[in-house]
Amino acid sequence: GGWSQHWPGGRAMPAATGAMVDVEDLAQGAAEGGLAWGSALQPIQQRLLAWYLEGRRQLPWRGDPPPWCVDKAALRRAAAAEVEAKQQPKISSFLFKRRLASDGLQVIAIDLTEDGVAAAEGDVEVAHTDGDVEGGGASASVPFARSAYGTWVSEVMLQQTQVERVVEYWTKWMKLFPTVQALAQAHPDDVNAAWAGLGYYGRARRLHEGAKFVVEKHGGEVPGTVEELLKVPGIGPYTAGAISSIAFGQRSALVDGNVIRVFARLMALPGDAASQALARSCWVLAEELVDTGRPGDFNQALMELGATVCTPKAPACDRCPTRAFCRATVAVASGKAAAVTDFPAKAVRKPPKLVLVAAAVVEDAAGRVLLARRAARGLLAGQWEFPSVILSEGGAAEDAEAIDPAAAAASLAKLLQDLAPAMPPGTPPPLAAGLELAGCSPVEHTFSHQRHNMFLFRTCIGTAAVPPAAPEPQQPPQEGSPPAWAWMTAAEAEVAGVTSGVHRIFRALGLQRGAGADAGDGALSALAAPGRAAAPKRRKSAGATSASAKGRR
Repeated sequence: GGWSQHWPGGRAMPAATGAMVDVEDLAQGAAEGGLAWGSALQPIQQRLLAWYLEGRRQLPWRGDPPPWCVDKAALRRAAAAEVEAKQQPKISSFLFKRRLASDGLQVIAIDLTEDGVAAAEGDVEVAHTDGDVEGGGASASVPFARSAYGTWVSEVMLQQTQVERVVEYWTKWMKLFPTVQALAQAHPDDVNAAWAGLGYYGRARRLHEGAKFVVEKHGGEVPGTVEELLKVPGIGPYTAGAISSIAFGQRSALVDGNVIRVFARLMALPGDAASQALARSCWVLAEELVDTGRPGDFNQALMELGATVCTPKAPACDRCPTRAFCRATVAVASGKAAAVTDFPAKAVRKPPKLVLVAAAVVEDAAGRVLLARRAARGLLAGQWEFPSVILSEGGAAEDAEAIDPAAAAASLAKLLQDLAPAMPPGTPPPLAAGLELAGCSPVEHTFSHQRHNMFLFRTCIGTAAVPPAAPEPQQPPQEGSPPAWAWMTAAEAEVAGVTSGVHRIFRALGLQRGAGADAGDGALSALAAPGRAAAPKRRKSAGATSASAKGRR
């Protein structure tokens, strides 16, 4: 099939055969490996690149000066308003204008000395990229130079997380770990604390492992080819393609969820977004479509199109630079599809498995609670949690609050008794005495595949746990090692980078920051594993900048 449409405003677009697209024919073509862009390839490349370079989002890992775009919804509203006003859709002409403040456009300008939020002043021009990291370093106006390492960190953070949220985390991360060497030398607790709140904590662990590998095998220099990048722990085909194309200007394809959605609509591809067959077809199309001259910009344009225009539920088709080539649009016009959003098809997802958990909240007289590290592998590997046991898995939704409190308390008591020898020095026994079901509702914590209902059992040991005399840094548990334990206040737990599930328990029980602890002090009370104790104060990571150094996100 081909395209015989016009650009909004009447400008003619290049046409192929003019034949109507048949969705069934496309499915057959995909099965035979016959998918190709044909005569649309070059026009799509040109129009998509022009659209991106004219109005791309301003982001720190692209080497842009602040303020950075952190409100995608406001950006879309502003762009739609310009289209309706029949003005040239030049996003850079209004993206950071203060005159749009009343329209709800939210921008962020971070005070790089105090990490505060300040108002944006004046207009900021968009700095175009060329896919080459070798130009310009950090300066007062551009606090972060483009780098392969910065690209790597951003791409890992952006997996499963929206750009708007990543901006804050990326800038803070780069301030703490400004180089591959700094990250490789960092303590795992510091890495985990810097990641806390982003979720999918395995990404931070793999990024840390990858940094160590790059230092050991490449002298701290991120490799530039897909082949070498794929050897780095934690880097897969998508991340390798992103780094090599964006940071090194290599002609490397990439496919993420945004690209799958864009291609599925441009080519009216069958299959749901989670389909391996659809993903394979998209990789074939991506390899062909990558622009030779500016592969980094082109790949970012594809992802940006999916993130800001060709969105899952409300695509802004009237602002799409590739609309005239969109077979999904043709399919809708011909009655072969109900809506553009039918592509890709919606995956049938299983509901998350219900897991009932009993958690022990053991408090001491100083306002600390006992936390334990999870095992080195599996869900939330190496993270801090309240000591807990699984009561049941896979039950029906109506059983979400069906537990035997006495049996649950007994299971927790046995857990605490069995592991008492590994408790921090100074822990007064017995820990399990008086465990009672708390008077609050179960705390719910949902993962992609599981929904945990956590029943809280509370007790107080009546005295203060005594921190050990000569604390030393503690490593997270290795696979097969006994769990580590710690007494922490809510403030100390925040500094330690506990997960959102632990924060929910603190909130549910009304546990406030202890009077003797300050969240900024990072004083972890008596971290301990067999034969070791933990540092009472978190260390500054190797290579970290001072409090007055420029950094962000």
